[in-house]
Amino acid sequence: MLRINHSYIEISKDLQGSAKENFSPDKQVILQRMIENLPSSSWANIEILDWAPDDNILPVTYASYESPFGEVLIANTPKGVCYLGVVNDKSGYVSDDFNKRFGYAKPKETKTSQQKTALNYLNGKMDELLQFHLNGTPYQTEVWRRLLRIPFGKVISYATLADDRKHSRAAGTANGRNPIFYLVPCHRAVYTDGKFDRYSWGKDIKKRLLAWEFANSQT
Repeated sequence: MLRINHSYIEISKDLQGSAKENFSPDKQVILQRMIENLPSSSWANIEILDWAPDDNILPVTYASYESPFGEVLIANTPKGVCYLGVVNDKSGYVSDDFNKRFGYAKPKETKTSQQKTALNYLNGKMDELLQFHLNGTPYQTEVWRRLLRIPFGKVISYATLADDRKHSRAAGTANGRNPIFYLVPCHRAVYTDGKFDRYSWGKDIKKRLLAWEFANSQT
């Protein structure tokens, strides 16, 4: 279980108030947290299953939950969790994104044990294996697996994510197609100079996530 000394809500409030200089992840702070080589193992007890051609016939179920990060939508197939979106002020985006990905399956609103395992992870309880079943190209899936190797409280550049500076743009595009908020940590990928701009769930949320992780980990 993660040892959390500062809550996400606390950090979010501090970023908007007088204490923002203590937690705001500026470029210098981000560069101090940047690593050039990925560890060989995942940052948590998580694995990603490949999406087989006939997996499109599998049923998809979903439900909404309250989490430390706000309201989330979690969906799964029988093989694993296939979507996790943070709603907050982007409810329209999450609904549209989810329907674009899985509207063909006519998802049913049902709570499942797989969803609850993902919710436990959002609450820092990471003892049980969490399986993701993600629909992506082979290259996207490769990038998402590399994201799992970024440690909590650290960041990497898109060039490191690509394992080749020439392919950093392609890696960034695959990073942006990641369907799993926070747990497949695409927020831990930034530009080589420490800057970051777009983030599927909102740039402000990426800033809060990085600030929260930095406040709860060592340099």
